[in-house]
Amino acid sequence: MFVRAVLEFVLILLLVRAAWRLLGGIVQGVTRPSPRMRAPEEAVPMVRDPVCGTFVLPDRAVTISDGRQRLHFCSIACRDKYRSRTA
Repeated sequence: MFVRAVLEFVLILLLVRAAWRLLGGIVQGVTRPSPRMRAPEEAVPMVRDPVCGTFVLPDRAVTISDGRQRLHFCSIACRDKYRSRTA
């Protein structure tokens, strides 16, 4: 009988602790959103690869100048495919 009362007490204690932590997490999530959930401070302009259609950042793209325009590619393979089409 005593052992059962102790086990019930421990179970109730664990349930109360779990509920308290859950409630604390909900309150923290509502009052202080994580940095991953926030929108970026400024917009990031992206360009589209003319071969595969992937959007890439201009400063990380492989580029070539084709006449008056500058073309941006996601990889050297896409750049080479474009060159073989136009050659």
